Amino acid sequence: MFIIDDILLRQMGITIPGWDLIWTLEQIKDFAYRELYNPEKIKNSIKENRLLFELEEITMDEYERTNAKLLQELKLAERGAEMNLSVRTDIMGAR
Repeated sequence: MFIIDDILLRQMGITIPGWDLIWTLEQIKDFAYRELYNPEKIKNSIKENRLLFELEEITMDEYERTNAKLLQELKLAERGAEMNLSVRTDIMGAR
């Protein structure tokens, strides 16, 4: 319903600033979630952490602490990818 109203209003040259702001904020939020919960980025961070440990740049305690945190983040990111959180459905089931 709102999409149809928005399309009709835009064709007549009428925009609602509140809707444009909400859309922009949703796009920023979606981009931030994709960056924060990107499994490939987290896997690369795990590899980097392992390399730093092997090159003796960090201690065993730092390695284990960071690795545990990264593994938890990876678990959350993979669970989020399984649930496909970036897709929303409205009451009518449209995407």
